[in-house]
Amino acid sequence: MYAIVDIAGQQHKVSKKQKIYVHRLKAAEGSQVEFNKVLLVDNEGAISVGMPFVDGTRVAAKVVAHVKDDKVLVFKKKRRKGYKRLNGHRQYLTQLLIHGIFGKGEAIEEVVEEVRIVNPVEEDVIDTTDENMEEQEQVEEAPKKKKKAAAPKAKKAEEPVAEKKKTTRKKSKE
Repeated sequence: MYAIVDIAGQQHKVSKKQKIYVHRLKAAEGSQVEFNKVLLVDNEGAISVGMPFVDGTRVAAKVVAHVKDDKVLVFKKKRRKGYKRLNGHRQYLTQLLIHGIFGKGEAIEEVVEEVRIVNPVEEDVIDTTDENMEEQEQVEEAPKKKKKAAAPKAKKAEEPVAEKKKTTRKKSKE
């Protein structure tokens, strides 16, 4: 099941448990938001198209975070005129987690499940059993190699400096 929804002036194809990025919304992080501008709903082959919106259908979502997009560089130049301008821009975005698509008469509170976001494989998990703790301590106690200090540079033998001869200029008579 998916739907096409108008969110902040843009159309997004959404489905349940999907994360999307939209233009910054005024909702606080962790709050629930609901969008009722649903343009199309596909329910396992049964397609409903709105004129302009599908009546009674809405999409529930949770605001996960407010973030910034990657930097976009805008460069302007005019040939042979010495005109160059470089500007950077980062768009403000809101990350949403879609809870579901609800039709007429469906209550959001009944259907919304608690969604846990689980990180993929955690490689740095520490096992706290006694046997493994002893092995970890042994590994940590291994001495580390020290870097050798640089040898001091030998000073050059000082050579006696010959005295400079003083020269005087003759003044011309004029």
